[in-house]
Amino acid sequence: MKTVLVTGASSGIGKATATYLAQNGYNVYGAARRVDKMEELKLFGIKPVALDISKTEY
Repeated sequence: MKTVLVTGASSGIGKATATYLAQNGYNVYGAARRVDKMEELKLFGIKPVALDISKTEY
């Protein structure tokens, strides 16, 4: 199984891409600043990851 990291997965194209890939057999990690907006993606097996590239604390 292939694994992908989709940035911007909380909405728009990122969310659609993460959902599409998960439904087509990929192991998907969805990254976004606001993890709370990605709760519904868990229904597709997508693993939410908090990621904000403007912060260096990670």
